[in-house]
Amino acid sequence: MYASSVRRLVLFALVLAATPAFAAYPARDLFVPIAGRAKNAAGRQFLTALWVTNTDERSTAAVTLTFLPSGHANPSPRTMHLTLAPNATRLFDPLDAQLLGSDDALGAVRVESTTNVVAHARIYALGAGGGAFGMGFAAIPARHAIGNGELTTLQGVTLGDARYRLYIAETSGAALTIAVTLHDLDGRALAEKRLYVDTFEHIRAETRELFPNVKVDRAILTVRGVNGNGRVVAAGAQIAPGSEDPSSFEMSFAPEPRSHIGWPEAAVYIAVAAAVIVALLVRRR
Repeated sequence: MYASSVRRLVLFALVLAATPAFAAYPARDLFVPIAGRAKNAAGRQFLTALWVTNTDERSTAAVTLTFLPSGHANPSPRTMHLTLAPNATRLFDPLDAQLLGSDDALGAVRVESTTNVVAHARIYALGAGGGAFGMGFAAIPARHAIGNGELTTLQGVTLGDARYRLYIAETSGAALTIAVTLHDLDGRALAEKRLYVDTFEHIRAETRELFPNVKVDRAILTVRGVNGNGRVVAAGAQIAPGSEDPSSFEMSFAPEPRSHIGWPEAAVYIAVAAAVIVALLVRRR
């Protein structure tokens, strides 16, 4: 019976070892690919609720938020500073001119911290009946940005009745030329568009405008760095016809190299090893 309990402990520990420590993306440097406040052609006001949480249980976080407006380089962007106690969360609902600089601005938000934090933005609009609809984006760690020779994939592209917006943000303070390629669902390349992304520039583009001559209802996008020292993160938004109801699509991440193991995962592996040793000793008795 004791040996059986030990075996269950081993299996449980192995499950823990195979499970990521966090479902979100904790880091000290993250980018929210789209945020701001603006009105659409119908006069509907879109706002952003931004959540920032200090995931460290012991240390206070000194956090800097930086807004990168769309359409141009941002060598000296607007910033604001805040302090988060251990495990504390700050909610900005909605983001306002203190960070955005005006009541009509869209772009990306950079979150820098002295401890690991997670951040999430929800872009939403208030409906006529008082309800709200929108989409959410988790902040992407800068380490997942792609550079020259690297590629990421975005799903959810629609070129039929719905629309699809592409959001790109440069993360390293250098320029990068990217190749945006449209693929059908069988993986065949249909068209390609090259974009120049300047220093900390944020780009938002309609897929129909990038590929006006392509006739396909459903597709995927790949974004590949082709020239320069910059790095970019990407995201997509599918917008339903009529209702304007949006759905978010995040970029794919390349597997991270296993050059080191964090202490939570190391503790799990130590527990696994200890359980195996105990099981072997019990079996020998």
